[in-house]
Amino acid sequence: MVLSIKRDQAPKSLGKHMFRTLGLVLPMLAMGPSNGGAPAALSSLTASPLAMAQATATTAATTFTMPSIAAPQVSSAACKAASTLRMTATTPGISKLCVVDGNILVNGKDASGFVMRDIKSQRYGPLMRGSNVQDLQVQRVSDTEARADATLGLGLVNVSNGIGKASFHDLVWIGDKAHPAINSDDAWAAIALKGKDADDVGTFEINNFDFQNLFMNSGSYYQNVDGISTEGGYSGTITNGRVINASDACLDIKGNVRADNVYLSGCRQGIKAWTNQSHGLIELGTNRFVGIIGKGSKGVTRTITIDVLIASGDPNVPLFRAEDGVVNLHIRRLIAKPGQVLSASGSFSGSKVTIDQRMAI
Repeated sequence: MVLSIKRDQAPKSLGKHMFRTLGLVLPMLAMGPSNGGAPAALSSLTASPLAMAQATATTAATTFTMPSIAAPQVSSAACKAASTLRMTATTPGISKLCVVDGNILVNGKDASGFVMRDIKSQRYGPLMRGSNVQDLQVQRVSDTEARADATLGLGLVNVSNGIGKASFHDLVWIGDKAHPAINSDDAWAAIALKGKDADDVGTFEINNFDFQNLFMNSGSYYQNVDGISTEGGYSGTITNGRVINASDACLDIKGNVRADNVYLSGCRQGIKAWTNQSHGLIELGTNRFVGIIGKGSKGVTRTITIDVLIASGDPNVPLFRAEDGVVNLHIRRLIAKPGQVLSASGSFSGSKVTIDQRMAI
């Protein structure tokens, strides 16, 4: 494996206190994360003019900030069991409910403009499953001690066959570790935008979220439970939130999706990226297998670009692994410990990690 580093001295007029950046290409190598503290120092290597220009253009923030998530505007004193709402084309939506101990809250299809707002739930299975739910709006919804249903699975929202322009804001889903999904050949997530047909399309924004403990029992099937999962026809943004503890990926992204200011930890991999992607600030805690998996395809070279990547977990967990084809990871600013392993063994040959600027924690 070859390490190639360019060292072009910055102009003297910039002064001796000008910080120095790192422009390097690492074809599947090793080096260092963060423990959540403030960055202590930049790399001692001088920057090329190109590296300086790229560093100037990167996101200014160097820390993940957990947002304040607005709680559902409903009294806990009103909590009670509720019947499943059968969603149809004429169903306007639901709001201001506190529900407990149910299998599923909303189930149906062919709705437009459906709103689920100010819902507080405890010990529930999936809150919503739908098909062809155009312009869906989900706001201020929480599900704690959430339990998987043997047939319906788990999660906050599970939809397919199109979403129009959907919005998901101020959401909490905390699973009960004692009630994971049964081992099966299905796939679940806190938010799952599913389907691979021509009508499985739409745009979305997911903002202000806290998703934790999304598990499937072990067994003969792959444990396919993610934090957020989006199929290829869905494009949008995932901003300001965290996913902690999932059987598979914290974020499983196939469409044109940009994530920014997100924290991902306790999953098999923080991100599983299936396409060319560009993201803002991502912080990776300790994930079990690797920080990011880039899924490739025969004869195609893909690129994942991240403005700021903070590696704050175990430095022995590799940052990146390319599978099934050449996938390159371009990090504009990496904040990590010197010992961070950058690339996993067995990563697809020809893939590389490129870092413009490196900062130590």
